Amino acid sequence: MAGGRFAKQASYKGGGSIYWNSNNAQDTVIGGGLTVSPVGSNIGSQGWQNFPGDRVILSPMDVVAFQNNNVGNLYTGTFRYVNLANSVTNPALGCPAFWVPVAFNNNQAAQDGLYQVTSDQLNNYGVSLFAGVFINNVPKASANVNSYWWIQECGKVRAQFDALAGLTSVAPAIGAPVYLNAAGNNNNQAFTQFDGGNSNATFAANSVTAYTVIGQLISRYVGVAEQLPSNNNISVIDLVFKNGGFRW
Repeated sequence: MAGGRFAKQASYKGGGSIYWNSNNAQDTVIGGGLTVSPVGSNIGSQGWQNFPGDRVILSPMDVVAFQNNNVGNLYTGTFRYVNLANSVTNPALGCPAFWVPVAFNNNQAAQDGLYQVTSDQLNNYGVSLFAGVFINNVPKASANVNSYWWIQECGKVRAQFDALAGLTSVAPAIGAPVYLNAAGNNNNQAFTQFDGGNSNATFAANSVTAYTVIGQLISRYVGVAEQLPSNNNISVIDLVFKNGGFRW
């Protein structure tokens, strides 16, 4: 019954929990490593606790218990335990996570069942396969080290805004829409706003560009700003529930 359910309890602290015990949180085995084991046994996974795809809902009281003030506030919402791919860079706090697309073949179910995400833009997909927001700096996976941790799917979350001066040409505003920013580097993407920008060229008469932009706005919309965004800073946004659906 793992993989996408809401029944998990957020009552554990330690391996496999959502607790912000460091600024570089990571499980290297599913569910976190055993901290206590029977005499003579090998230290292994406590995978019975959390599996990739599992979700928890944190209440306002839960987040007070599970946040770490040295890392920053944690807010109420839904969170999913995921398997991190070997990204170009280490996923960073406040940056978006993207589903790793799988081949449409007889092994599709097994591949989807990995619940694998990356911090990189994806060929053909760009930033459209948005999965959630990283709530920690998370060491990336490698050929020798697996990496599992939590992302936030919806609710109030701290989001990293554009580091490429994208907000300087618009009018950042509380309550205005927030979008994934597809410009700039190919990894550790950020969020942005467009309200108040100059759209004359985009929406000129008989321009097919406008339809492309409208489609991108729809696919890249993630929520609204609850704090005033500023260039290259983290601000709180309200992440909409559209990301809380089941994988595929």
